[in-house]
This record gives sequence, structure tokens and C-alpha cells, in this order.
Amino acid sequence: MKRYDCYICHADDQTKTGPAFTDVAAKYRGDSKAAAKLTAVVRKGRHGSGPWPMPPLPQVPNADAAKMVDYILSLGK
Repeated sequence: MKRYDCYICHADDQTKTGPAFTDVAAKYRGDSKAAAKLTAVVRKGRHGSGPWPMPPLPQVPNADAAKMVDYILSLGK
């Protein structure tokens, strides 16, 4: 997360420019496709409900994106 500067816009438990990772985990709780969806968001970006879009991060390898998403989803357990 630090390597790819995620914490510039996000925090584990508080909203910044982007949503708190705990809120992301709660939103996707129970979704069997959450990991795949969020990995795609990391790599391709997305404009959500807030004023700032999630920029695409194609430089993040799929394996790293998957680890990041696993961590984020673990915060909702």
C-alpha cells in the first residue's frame, strides 16, 4: 500500500480523498466476486460517488493488486 502511495488518498479507518478501506470492505462484504472487482479497480481506476476518481494504476502488477485487495477485504472481518 505504501509502495504504490495508496495512503495519499486512503486510510484504513478514515475517509480522506478516497473512502476508508474499512468502508470498502464493508461495501463488498458477502460479494463472492469482490476480490476480482476490486483488483480491476486498482488496475483500471473508477469514478465512484465522490468528487475524485480512482486513477488507474496499470503499473501495479496483478499479484500486488491482489495482495492489496486481500488486505483491504480483511479489514471487514
